[in-house]
Amino acid sequence: MADGSKWAPYIEKMQEQLSQLALREIQQDQTAGKTVKAYAADKLAKIAIGDCAIGAEKHIGLCTIFPLENYWLPLFFSFWEEQEKKISFLVDIMPTVDSLVDEPYRIKYFDPIQPMWEKFAHLPGIAPFEDDAVRAVCSIVYTAAVVPVDKEGMRLAALAPHTEYLKSYIDFVKDAPQADGEAKAKEIQRKIKAVKTALRSYVQRQYAGAMHADMIKVFF
Repeated sequence: MADGSKWAPYIEKMQEQLSQLALREIQQDQTAGKTVKAYAADKLAKIAIGDCAIGAEKHIGLCTIFPLENYWLPLFFSFWEEQEKKISFLVDIMPTVDSLVDEPYRIKYFDPIQPMWEKFAHLPGIAPFEDDAVRAVCSIVYTAAVVPVDKEGMRLAALAPHTEYLKSYIDFVKDAPQADGEAKAKEIQRKIKAVKTALRSYVQRQYAGAMHADMIKVFF
């Protein structure tokens, strides 16, 4: 950054949580100042994490986790855009079924997140996420903000929702059951495809100049 400050340790803190999984690297894309790696793990089709610097002005971080389509399990999405004076972010455990209809799914995955969502609701800069298409695929307990970096500790405070949501997601993976029947598996497959499309489109629109197409593909 121009003022000599350091970017928040987004990759390091997220990797600490991901290390709880038995990761198998399946893909990597790396260019100057930009790195993304993808892994597979039990019940998970792809776990991707990476970051890139846009000059000295911006630091972008992303982490996506997509479950195998035959598991009754949400997906995870973390978006981080850091600048000298503010941090914009979104983090969520996104439904892979219609969670308004599937009450057991909602109770299992979103009720436990509610207290965490309430805790982070007091973070400075909390606001609805800007993009309508992305917001439409979010859960009812997503956290998004444009956090002003106006005092010591705000970068780590903004990072906390990402590591806490990820920790909870990894706990969910451990006892996630298989989808109950072919109809439910097909519903999950359709939902994951729709969410991927919305998220990939957003990242392409925002960062096509900073991330080349092959790098974005690794995440989705």
